[in-house]
Amino acid sequence: SLPPENALESFNDKFFERDRTPPEIRAFGAYLYVSLDSSYRKVSGLLGDLSIRVSHVAVWSWVQRIGERMGDGAFHRKERRVLVADETKIKAENGWIYVFAAMDPENREIVGFHVSEHRESIDVLVFLRKCLKHCKNGPKLITDGGPWHLWPAQILRLDHVAIGGEDRNYIERWFGTLKDRLRIFDVYFPTAKVGSIVNFMRAFCYWYNESRYHLTLKGPPMGGEGGFEQWIKALS
Repeated sequence: SLPPENALESFNDKFFERDRTPPEIRAFGAYLYVSLDSSYRKVSGLLGDLSIRVSHVAVWSWVQRIGERMGDGAFHRKERRVLVADETKIKAENGWIYVFAAMDPENREIVGFHVSEHRESIDVLVFLRKCLKHCKNGPKLITDGGPWHLWPAQILRLDHVAIGGEDRNYIERWFGTLKDRLRIFDVYFPTAKVGSIVNFMRAFCYWYNESRYHLTLKGPPMGGEGGFEQWIKALS
């Protein structure tokens, strides 16, 4: 079912005030792209099968605009007991990049991410500062013990523990979900621009936190029933 009209109007005003395409189509197209293993052309084709004619460039622009305007609104600020942080290496058009991410293991919520061409201590410091903006306190930091975490944790006065086990498995599974999403591109970001990757990652994290149904949680990390309607309500 379509979301309530007032939610669609709010979504339209927030992200697409000058776009003539109906807001439910833009919202649905962006939702399909971030939630399925689809290319922009594939989403354009899926919409075409529903007699909705839009170009793949239009779908790209919807995802990019949502990510750009969302900014830090993709995440929630609250007290957290623990942050589990990790990073992975993914290929982009101009070489390899690192995606850093942190999760609150108590509800599987992604708290923040960072995209960089390097994996140095200064990159981890920038990443952790982004994550701490979404924490009302100084949570314990759990990592795999990579040396690039040591100095930033000291600078930020975080209780840093290097362990494996269940808590770290959660963030590793999230990276698996991200790579599954990119598998249509052979686990590859189809762009050379870090800004475009960041915009996609914001939209992807927002979908994961607000709309993706987790069997163990019986809903998304932030509650609710998940799905497209939850995506619109959260964005509104």
